[in-house]
Amino acid sequence: MKIRTVLKSSIFLTLACVPAFIAPALTPSSPDRTGAALVENDDAGRWADSVMAGMTLRQKVGQLFVPRLDVFDNPAGHASLKKMVTQGQVGGFLLGKGTVAGYASLIRGAQDAARVPLLVTLDGEWGLSMRLSDAPRFPYSMGLGAISDPELLYEYGREVARECREVGIHVNFAPVLDVNSNPANPVIGYRSFGENPQRVSALGCAYSKGLEDGGVMAVGKHFPGHGDTSVDSHKALPTVDHSYGVLDSVDLVPFRDFINSGFGGIMVGHLKVPALDASGTPASLSEKITTGLLKKKMGFGGLVFTDALAMKGAVTRAGENNCVAALKAGADVLLGSGAPYGDIEAVVSAVNSGAVSVRRIEESCRKILCAKYQLGLAGGASVPRKDVKAIVNGASAKMVKERLAAGSITAVRNSDGVLPLGNLGTRSIAVVSIGAPAENEFSRMCGKYAQVKEYSVGQTGITADALARISKADVVVAAVFSNAGWAADALSRLAALDGAVGIVFVNPYKMSALKNGIGRLSTFVAAYDDTPELRRAAAQSLFGGIAVSGRFPVNVTGVAREGEGCDIAKSRLGYASPAAAGFSSRLEYRVDSIVKVCLAAGAFPGCQVVVARKGDVVIDKGYGKIERGGTAEVTENTLYDIASMTKATATAGGLMIAFDRGLYGLKDKVSRHVPGLRGTDKQNLTVEQLLYHESGMPASLNMIKIMTDSDSYTGALTSRRARAPYTVRVAPGVYAHSSARKRTDILKRASSAGLDIEMAKGWYVGAATRDTIMNRIYNIGLRASKKYFYSCLNFCLLMDMEQRLTGVEHDKWVGSELFGPLGASNTCFRPLETHSASEIAPTERDDYLRGQTVRGYVHDELAAYSGGVQGNAGLFSTAGDIAKFSQMLLQKGVYGPEKIISGSTVDLFTRSRSAGGRRALAFDLAGELRSLEDTGVGGNTYGHTGFTGTCFWIDPDQEIVFVFLSNRVNPSRNNRAFSDTNPRGALLRAVYSSLL
Repeated sequence: MKIRTVLKSSIFLTLACVPAFIAPALTPSSPDRTGAALVENDDAGRWADSVMAGMTLRQKVGQLFVPRLDVFDNPAGHASLKKMVTQGQVGGFLLGKGTVAGYASLIRGAQDAARVPLLVTLDGEWGLSMRLSDAPRFPYSMGLGAISDPELLYEYGREVARECREVGIHVNFAPVLDVNSNPANPVIGYRSFGENPQRVSALGCAYSKGLEDGGVMAVGKHFPGHGDTSVDSHKALPTVDHSYGVLDSVDLVPFRDFINSGFGGIMVGHLKVPALDASGTPASLSEKITTGLLKKKMGFGGLVFTDALAMKGAVTRAGENNCVAALKAGADVLLGSGAPYGDIEAVVSAVNSGAVSVRRIEESCRKILCAKYQLGLAGGASVPRKDVKAIVNGASAKMVKERLAAGSITAVRNSDGVLPLGNLGTRSIAVVSIGAPAENEFSRMCGKYAQVKEYSVGQTGITADALARISKADVVVAAVFSNAGWAADALSRLAALDGAVGIVFVNPYKMSALKNGIGRLSTFVAAYDDTPELRRAAAQSLFGGIAVSGRFPVNVTGVAREGEGCDIAKSRLGYASPAAAGFSSRLEYRVDSIVKVCLAAGAFPGCQVVVARKGDVVIDKGYGKIERGGTAEVTENTLYDIASMTKATATAGGLMIAFDRGLYGLKDKVSRHVPGLRGTDKQNLTVEQLLYHESGMPASLNMIKIMTDSDSYTGALTSRRARAPYTVRVAPGVYAHSSARKRTDILKRASSAGLDIEMAKGWYVGAATRDTIMNRIYNIGLRASKKYFYSCLNFCLLMDMEQRLTGVEHDKWVGSELFGPLGASNTCFRPLETHSASEIAPTERDDYLRGQTVRGYVHDELAAYSGGVQGNAGLFSTAGDIAKFSQMLLQKGVYGPEKIISGSTVDLFTRSRSAGGRRALAFDLAGELRSLEDTGVGGNTYGHTGFTGTCFWIDPDQEIVFVFLSNRVNPSRNNRAFSDTNPRGALLRAVYSSLL
């Protein structure tokens, strides 16, 4: 559809922290053809002429009327609508309130009954939800006025157009082009993009271009400008008391650019504008304004709509019918008249009496028919689909809502660069919701970035006790959802605390009631409205999950100046819909379906899946149960034993940080740093060889044998089949000597001096236990070949080296230097020290060594008897935390404001290849794994798997992070369903096949 020419340019040129007194540099659309393109199209003109040739005067007049309809999808509603169409023979109608499916049904019935296709219109300033209750709810224009990238408004227009066309709507009475220069304006206010004419123009034109590129006519309103009025035109006639100079330099600017861009429609308001018409005639009924200014002087040739003529502001002085007066003034479409049947007859009578010419009627009728042609109605109206509600509320709507919310967030003040919040591992954060429950979309999103303490303040205000507890936090985030007096008082008291950060979810003018508290804040973020998308975006803005570039859209004394705001770069993972990251909207369905099949097959009791791309998490879900046969659901915060993923996360991460600090080199002999290797056959092994698994070390240690008292039995300890004396089942196909007993020198049933680390419930080890294990590793014989051979022992030695070099225990080193700065608060060794057992997924039922189902203790026997902290295994985490680690590597070691690892070190460890090309340093290569064949993963993808049923993969080419955690070994490692269903490969295949 081409009802206007292309908007050539509307680009904001914004710089970080633009002061309020500098107007944003905006480039409005370039002059081109006007809306006269509606009647310049030869095909449209021929079709219009052919239709008009068979019309009576009454039918031509009917085409000019678009009455408002408030009917429901029931027999009475359909009958009323059919009567208006067949007897009134109107040109279209304006939707009142209803539902998506209801109006789709009504529209279809009306179009079927119409002789000439109907022009269906909507007053949808913030999308269809302004009238249809179950349609996507987009932000108000005032909040969108903070957006610095007009491309987002174009996307918004395209999305609204898509939804309109699905329902059967052809015209949207948007955008509002009024420059709201009066904070007390009772009717425009938050409906305006703001008080900067250039910003209103650029955003309005971008939105209009999106609408019209999507096949829906844009109608700019309320000409010549409703932004500085003190009366609601629904109730009376407002006065715009501006001089012509002010009108020309402020109010008319957006309309002029809209006209020059060639958009299709303009709505004239019911406004008394003495500088334009001294008679006081409303603009909608004034020939001087509608024809003289709009059509002649400004050159608008598109459809001229009146505002709703049933409004109290649409009054004539001499008692003339206002529809007749509007036609005389130059209107084409008579919108929402008070009595359509009578008004149609009044216009016919005016023509018959000579008060209105036939030519005048035919001029507007022809323009309307041309518009219908170009809106695709010449071949008949489209039929809405049966599942129209689901289609309208589809993935693209969700994506656009998220993008608009993120784009509007404004860091009005960010003194000392407090945002994004840093030092997450060492700072306590309190999130105080004023006017909302303690747990809400905002606080939950904050919890994805760091551990937060949640508080709520209601109408009773904030107590001294609560304030004392809140004040103990290093950072206090005050999230304000109300502008009531009690909320203003609470904000003022919180703003006085050190480290206070304020974020306000009310429109800019209502923020005036909060100005005392806002004025005290050195860090102040404006969100402008309260929607789930804005709550989530606002939380992300505090932590660097989104780029912040908004600018305050109006002047509010004591709050902010128009144009004020600071840019903040994106530096951490954000959260968005799959479509926003370039995935098919079916990605989540595909992932859900694969997991459902695996759960049904018994591949695991439950799992977590995270998929991220280009810095945004698009799937972060828990599935199934925490344990086989249990009732507790897996959540995003359930901790999993990640097994050998420990090697490529904690051990590799700790080593990279130590490498950055010059503590060792890759070519160093490990024995240089680990004395126990000196004089052994391992004294010449290098760090690099261990990282590549090219050391010749055997796979692991036989922990059953090491932890069994050798004097308690004779002969072999185990047998492959059950026979006397091998009657104690250890594992499938492994039976132990019935006389064998566990050692008591390095393993105790009760905590004692030197043996005080609980490695399983009721079993204790200590330094002597770990020393015994490490001595076995130091002295174990090497294999004959040093070709690639996977060995847990390599990483035990590497952790040993790290601890000796740093002088810090491994779990504390990676906790303070790696996982703390990442905000990975659910990642730890020995999780029962910080978490309850109910938060941790159990692993295997171990009837021999530990006599229990292992829960909260590491599954791997070597790591368990080492005290739960070892280089090969022992780390517990969530998929979300592993995604943070992975994204940090993608970002060359930077996450948030902290540089955790240097980019050169990240490249060295992830890009280096051994001579055989099997692995990177510490990381596996996805392309080398048979289980991942034909998944689509790139050749540079690196990561690791874990025995418990886990994996993570990082694709630097596609910027994809994939994390899968499960406890497939619960209750037994003998689980063929996991290998049969191959969830790790199937899920990766779903991810890559969903790329657009």
